[in-house]
Amino acid sequence: MIKRSKLINASQSELFDLTQNYEKRLAWDPFPESYRFLNGNIVDKGLRLNVKAKNGLSMEVEYVSFKRPKVAAIKMLNGPWFIRKFAGSWSFHSIDINTTEVVFKYTIVGMPSWISPFINLIFANTAEKRLSALKKYVD
Repeated sequence: MIKRSKLINASQSELFDLTQNYEKRLAWDPFPESYRFLNGNIVDKGLRLNVKAKNGLSMEVEYVSFKRPKVAAIKMLNGPWFIRKFAGSWSFHSIDINTTEVVFKYTIVGMPSWISPFINLIFANTAEKRLSALKKYVD
């Protein structure tokens, strides 16, 4: 499992809402190129969407948890051939009224399994870049 976190100077609710707003996410998030909603456009448990990364790869994901303002989690339904399983979550821990620890977790299983360490290294770097971009956007 990959886990990265950052303290960000904003409220828990503000950060949760910003990270789950797909129009605003494209303004700060360095990973996605586009999103396509597949079964509605209200972000909640059960929502499915196609995420196209800037590297050209796409993944269909589904929200498996949505508990505002604490956690949002997704799992992969379909994706690149070399990823057997993928899940990710954002969690938000209020330190005080204007400081939040944002935690990003990925669980990834590669196919074949020997490529998992390489995939995990790439996604760990991606998680760090995304958190840094979020912090820069908010600060």
